[in-house]
Amino acid sequence: MKTKRTALLVIGAGPYGIATAAYAKYLGVPVTVVGKTLDFWKTNMPRGMFLRSGPDWHLDARDVATFQAYFKIHGLTPAQVKPVPLDMFLDYASWFMGQYDLTPHPALITHLARSNGIYTATLDDGSQLRADKVVLSLGFAWFKQYPSELTNNLPAGSYTHTCDMVDFEFLRGKRVLIVGGRQSAFEWAALIREKGADEIHIAHRHPTPQFTEPDWSWVQPMVRETLEDHGWWRRSTDEEKEKIRKDFWAVGRLTLEAWLGPRVHQANIHIHENTEIVATRTLSDGTYEISLDDKTTIHVHHIILATGYLPNLQNVAFLDRTTILRDLQTLNGFSRARYGLSNNSAQPVCHWPCCCAGFWALFWIHRRLSRGGENHWGSSGQKLLAPEPWQIRELPPAAELRRPWFLKLLSVCFRRFP
Repeated sequence: MKTKRTALLVIGAGPYGIATAAYAKYLGVPVTVVGKTLDFWKTNMPRGMFLRSGPDWHLDARDVATFQAYFKIHGLTPAQVKPVPLDMFLDYASWFMGQYDLTPHPALITHLARSNGIYTATLDDGSQLRADKVVLSLGFAWFKQYPSELTNNLPAGSYTHTCDMVDFEFLRGKRVLIVGGRQSAFEWAALIREKGADEIHIAHRHPTPQFTEPDWSWVQPMVRETLEDHGWWRRSTDEEKEKIRKDFWAVGRLTLEAWLGPRVHQANIHIHENTEIVATRTLSDGTYEISLDDKTTIHVHHIILATGYLPNLQNVAFLDRTTILRDLQTLNGFSRARYGLSNNSAQPVCHWPCCCAGFWALFWIHRRLSRGGENHWGSSGQKLLAPEPWQIRELPPAAELRRPWFLKLLSVCFRRFP
């Protein structure tokens, strides 16, 4: 069995993975990326989809291989590509990797273990990699959420998660119920209608979000403050923290993209807000009768769950239960860490900058690596202690985490890499 050695192993070749690897490579850090390049974006997102993020975001922490630079080369202006089509994003990401000569190894990790401070990754091609540090760029696929209070009322085989429902030809001429009320629910409804579905119902337990241009400008001062004053969040009052939580919720969850509104306000798309499914019955023709708690009854051929994703590191099958998961502290499924370093435990030093821990995990990596006079990457026998995630119960949309202010924090992560 072949075994190679690298300083940094990035598991996952999605946007966060390639952004992390590109900056590490720029700094001279020996880095290996393992994963099928942008596989989730290519296989679990429907053709015709648009990104929530606009042309002002990009993948480069150096602000060089930006979306603007890509536009200039292709003779485009930001106004021509807003909203950003999925296919254009894939092309930009491919161009970005070319700028940094990044070529992920197209394999899957089957096992990751830790011994004496070194990680050993076993790949599905039979080879092994040993790494000093590991970044998990896991994406969403591990964390599909199927709420039991919902699925317990649905017949087996009647539903599919949006993650797995990306070919809408199957739904041509059929009636569909989408359960959920955020961006994916409404964009899937628009795409399914445009693919020729007969009728679409969207049901959710909350008021329908507003279709309006979101404003994230208020986040940038907080990011600047984070870079300059690492402890400001902990010193904030409970009232100040709660206001920030509500602000994130209001912009990230109570608004939908303005360009989506006209596509869903159509005669054959029916929105049922503030409702829940109370009963489901399979009819003789194989369709389903759905009863909502507002006394509405609808008949559909299929149900799509736009119920999002719920981080749970126990779902990641390749993480060794004894050397990684057993000692890994979690909070609501996220990896949890505290401020500072302690020699009293053996908390695995594994970094989660993407998806499952989102922006907030990158924040604690930033804090940990930007402290002077310490072994920032830890060592065998040390417990990883860094700021807890901000306890934001609702994260901003993943697309927002690829904006330049997020990448500024990414640049700090590697500033003191030994």
